[in-house]
Amino acid sequence: MEAKSKEPERKKNGAALLVEHARNPRHKNEGSVPEDADVAIPGGSPECGGSLVVYLKGGEDGEIERLSWKGQGDTISMGATSLVIEHILHRGLSMEEVLELDYEEFIDSLGRELIGSRTRHATLGLSTVKGAIRQYQRAARRAGPVSEAL
Repeated sequence: MEAKSKEPERKKNGAALLVEHARNPRHKNEGSVPEDADVAIPGGSPECGGSLVVYLKGGEDGEIERLSWKGQGDTISMGATSLVIEHILHRGLSMEEVLELDYEEFIDSLGRELIGSRTRHATLGLSTVKGAIRQYQRAARRAGPVSEAL
Protein backbone atom coordinates (compact mmCIF):
# COMPACT_ATOMS: atom_id res chain seq x y z
CA MET A 1 0.00 0.00 0.00
CA GLU A 2 2.85 2.36 0.77
CA ALA A 3 4.29 1.90 -2.75
CA LYS A 4 1.00 3.06 -4.26
CA SER A 5 1.00 6.23 -2.18
CA LYS A 6 4.55 7.07 -3.32
CA GLU A 7 3.80 6.52 -7.02
CA PRO A 8 1.87 9.78 -7.58
CA GLU A 9 4.61 11.64 -5.70
CA ARG A 10 7.26 10.19 -8.03
CA LYS A 11 5.22 11.23 -11.07
CA LYS A 12 4.76 14.70 -9.63
CA ASN A 13 8.47 14.98 -8.89
CA GLY A 14 9.29 13.81 -12.44
CA ALA A 15 7.04 16.49 -13.91
CA ALA A 16 8.42 19.12 -11.54
CA LEU A 17 11.99 18.13 -12.42
CA LEU A 18 11.28 18.31 -16.15
CA VAL A 19 9.69 21.74 -15.79
CA GLU A 20 12.58 22.94 -13.58
CA HIS A 21 15.13 21.87 -16.21
CA ALA A 22 13.08 23.49 -18.99
CA ARG A 23 12.90 26.78 -17.07
CA ASN A 24 16.49 26.69 -15.81
CA PRO A 25 18.40 24.51 -18.27
CA ARG A 26 21.81 23.19 -17.37
CA HIS A 27 24.82 23.46 -19.71
CA LYS A 28 22.86 25.60 -22.17
CA ASN A 29 24.82 28.08 -24.27
CA GLU A 30 23.07 31.40 -24.00
CA GLY A 31 25.93 33.35 -25.52
CA SER A 32 28.38 32.69 -28.28
CA VAL A 33 29.12 29.36 -29.88
CA PRO A 34 32.07 27.57 -28.25
CA GLU A 35 34.92 28.15 -30.68
CA ASP A 36 36.85 25.05 -29.65
CA ALA A 37 33.98 22.59 -30.12
CA ASP A 38 34.99 19.65 -32.27
CA VAL A 39 31.39 19.10 -33.36
CA ALA A 40 28.33 21.34 -33.62
CA ILE A 41 25.34 19.34 -34.79
CA PRO A 42 21.70 20.41 -35.17
CA GLY A 43 18.75 18.27 -34.17
CA GLY A 44 14.98 18.38 -34.39
CA SER A 45 12.81 21.03 -35.95
CA PRO A 46 10.48 23.73 -34.61
CA GLU A 47 7.47 21.85 -36.02
CA CYS A 48 8.37 18.71 -34.05
CA GLY A 49 8.60 20.08 -30.52
CA GLY A 50 11.98 21.73 -30.64
CA SER A 51 15.24 22.35 -32.38
CA LEU A 52 18.68 22.47 -30.86
CA VAL A 53 22.39 22.41 -31.55
CA VAL A 54 24.75 20.27 -29.49
CA TYR A 55 28.40 21.27 -29.06
CA LEU A 56 30.91 18.54 -28.24
CA LYS A 57 34.57 18.79 -27.36
CA GLY A 58 36.19 15.38 -27.26
CA GLY A 59 38.85 14.42 -24.77
CA GLU A 60 41.42 11.66 -24.63
CA ASP A 61 40.49 7.99 -24.80
CA GLY A 62 36.88 8.60 -25.81
CA GLU A 63 36.09 10.92 -22.94
CA ILE A 64 33.86 13.97 -23.26
CA GLU A 65 35.76 17.12 -22.35
CA ARG A 66 32.84 19.53 -22.82
CA LEU A 67 29.22 19.21 -23.85
CA SER A 68 26.73 22.05 -24.20
CA TRP A 69 23.69 23.00 -26.25
CA LYS A 70 21.36 25.75 -27.34
CA GLY A 71 17.82 25.52 -28.59
CA GLN A 72 14.16 26.30 -28.34
CA GLY A 73 11.15 24.08 -27.94
CA ASP A 74 8.50 22.75 -25.66
CA THR A 75 8.91 21.85 -22.01
CA ILE A 76 9.51 18.17 -22.72
CA SER A 77 12.20 18.60 -25.37
CA MET A 78 14.11 21.35 -23.55
CA GLY A 79 13.75 19.83 -20.09
CA ALA A 80 14.77 16.36 -21.27
CA THR A 81 17.77 17.77 -23.17
CA SER A 82 18.96 19.56 -20.04
CA LEU A 83 18.41 16.43 -17.95
CA VAL A 84 20.28 14.07 -20.27
CA ILE A 85 23.28 16.39 -20.68
CA GLU A 86 23.37 16.93 -16.92
CA HIS A 87 23.29 13.14 -16.44
CA ILE A 88 26.11 12.56 -18.96
CA LEU A 89 28.38 15.20 -17.44
CA HIS A 90 27.56 14.48 -13.80
CA ARG A 91 28.31 10.79 -14.23
CA GLY A 92 31.35 11.45 -16.42
CA LEU A 93 30.12 9.08 -19.12
CA SER A 94 32.45 8.25 -21.97
CA MET A 95 31.33 8.55 -25.58
CA GLU A 96 30.81 4.80 -25.78
CA GLU A 97 28.72 4.81 -22.60
CA VAL A 98 26.52 7.57 -24.04
CA LEU A 99 26.04 5.60 -27.27
CA GLU A 100 24.87 2.66 -25.14
CA LEU A 101 22.18 4.71 -23.34
CA ASP A 102 18.80 3.19 -24.11
CA TYR A 103 16.01 5.46 -25.33
CA GLU A 104 13.29 3.38 -23.66
CA GLU A 105 15.07 3.44 -20.30
CA PHE A 106 15.50 7.19 -20.62
CA ILE A 107 11.78 7.67 -21.29
CA ASP A 108 11.00 5.43 -18.32
CA SER A 109 13.29 7.55 -16.12
CA LEU A 110 11.39 10.69 -17.16
CA GLY A 111 8.03 9.00 -16.66
CA ARG A 112 6.43 7.30 -19.63
CA GLU A 113 2.97 8.46 -18.57
CA LEU A 114 4.25 12.04 -18.38
CA ILE A 115 5.79 11.89 -21.87
CA GLY A 116 2.79 10.16 -23.45
CA SER A 117 3.03 10.08 -27.22
CA ARG A 118 5.75 12.73 -27.37
CA THR A 119 8.69 10.36 -27.24
CA ARG A 120 10.50 12.19 -30.04
CA HIS A 121 10.38 15.37 -27.97
CA ALA A 122 11.79 13.54 -24.96
CA THR A 123 14.62 11.88 -26.87
CA LEU A 124 15.62 14.87 -29.02
CA GLY A 125 18.57 15.80 -26.82
CA LEU A 126 19.82 12.24 -26.40
CA SER A 127 19.59 11.47 -30.10
CA THR A 128 21.39 14.72 -31.00
CA VAL A 129 24.18 14.05 -28.49
CA LYS A 130 24.57 10.55 -29.94
CA GLY A 131 24.72 12.08 -33.42
CA ALA A 132 27.45 14.48 -32.29
CA ILE A 133 29.47 11.60 -30.85
CA ARG A 134 29.13 9.55 -34.04
CA GLN A 135 30.22 12.54 -36.12
CA TYR A 136 33.21 13.08 -33.82
CA GLN A 137 34.19 9.41 -34.06
CA ARG A 138 33.91 9.40 -37.88
CA ALA A 139 36.15 12.47 -38.10
CA ALA A 140 38.68 10.89 -35.72
CA ARG A 141 38.78 7.69 -37.82
CA ARG A 142 39.35 9.71 -41.00
CA ALA A 143 42.18 11.64 -39.36
CA GLY A 144 43.87 8.39 -38.36
CA PRO A 145 46.52 8.03 -35.71
CA VAL A 146 48.69 11.01 -35.00
CA SER A 147 52.31 10.17 -35.81
CA GLU A 148 55.14 11.78 -33.94
CA ALA A 149 57.73 13.73 -35.88
CA LEU A 150 61.19 12.15 -35.74
